[in-house]
Amino acid sequence: MSSFQPSPLEMRLSAYVDNQASDRDAQEVEELLVNDPQARALHDALKRGTDAGRLAFEDMLKEPVPLDLVRSIKNAPLPRRAVRLPQAPRPSIAFKPSGPQTFAACLMLFLLGSGLGYMVGARPVVPDPAPATAPVADGRDWLDDIIANYRLYARQTNHLAEIPAQRPADILEWLTINTGVSFRIPDLGDSGLTFQGARLFAASGTPVGQLFYRRTDGDGDVIAITFTKARPEGNRSVEEIRNDTGLVTWVTPLATYLIVGPSSAADLDDIAAKAAGLI
Repeated sequence: MSSFQPSPLEMRLSAYVDNQASDRDAQEVEELLVNDPQARALHDALKRGTDAGRLAFEDMLKEPVPLDLVRSIKNAPLPRRAVRLPQAPRPSIAFKPSGPQTFAACLMLFLLGSGLGYMVGARPVVPDPAPATAPVADGRDWLDDIIANYRLYARQTNHLAEIPAQRPADILEWLTINTGVSFRIPDLGDSGLTFQGARLFAASGTPVGQLFYRRTDGDGDVIAITFTKARPEGNRSVEEIRNDTGLVTWVTPLATYLIVGPSSAADLDDIAAKAAGLI
């Protein structure tokens, strides 16, 4: 069977359509197309075939790669490398991959590059860890926080309390929910104290409720009844003075209570005894 052999005219027209003809051949082909209807018809047919092939190839590139092909590429054995033994003659024929092997290798490189790019792009950016620093020694305890809060508000006149004394129901609900301590607002009128209102704050991260009273005589000193779920060491009554502030503490199975006032007040322990029986 004789194989198809293109004619010289077809070869010249094909080179012209593929922009591979020299300037002289291109000029001659253009003159031929003007004067020869047969050459012009053959040129149009070759051009339509080239355009159709290009479109078909572009459509093929848009199609997803078959899963079987991807598996075949992944499972295909790698070509052996020629190992030249000492004093062995150098091979005269170098390895030349075939068309399918070249396509498979390019596809494998594309898949590997896409996978690596996705993993690098999807990996979260982790900031550099901050240099470790030694913990700062802090000699403060929860009583220091309570004293600081008392000293801050005891000098206030118009903003002593967050909730005023005229709203006792709100005070009871608010402090009970936030501190977890059930209590009553004691009447300390016999000790010359008038209830002013309440505040909520935190001491060493623990919610603390505070009831403020003001003396009706003298300098109008502020006395505070403070309570929290915190459990100090010892579970016993304590009287002490810190920074010109007096403290009287007593502990029950459910909470810790303190009377806080000026260190000059000589009746803080009596106030504590009355409050303990009423609160």
